Amino acid sequence: MAEEYEDYEVEELKERLETMKEKVMYILRKYPQTRNNDLYLWLLLVREFYPELSQYIKFIPYDVLRRAPSFETVRRVRQKIQNEMGLYPPTDPRVLRKRRRLREVWKKAIVQV
Repeated sequence: MAEEYEDYEVEELKERLETMKEKVMYILRKYPQTRNNDLYLWLLLVREFYPELSQYIKFIPYDVLRRAPSFETVRRVRQKIQNEMGLYPPTDPRVLRKRRRLREVWKKAIVQV
């Protein structure tokens, strides 16, 4: 049963990626500057497709945003500190469990893509 659940999660992830792929392509097409910065891409995607969240995100001009470090760099450094150095683990045990589970789901999904 656990194996079936994992397969279901993999399929769900792949379906979400298809939907997200369409959304990302739309933003990349509509806002060419998002092709240069993933954080800007994410911000505009949220503003465009998630109205319940977009009310909290003010518009930031690309020229201002590009001065900030990339979201991916910050995520990778956080990941390295937590995973390799063993420092500052998540304070919420659910986050830790979720990250571990997602890592396994991604491993399975990426092989199938």
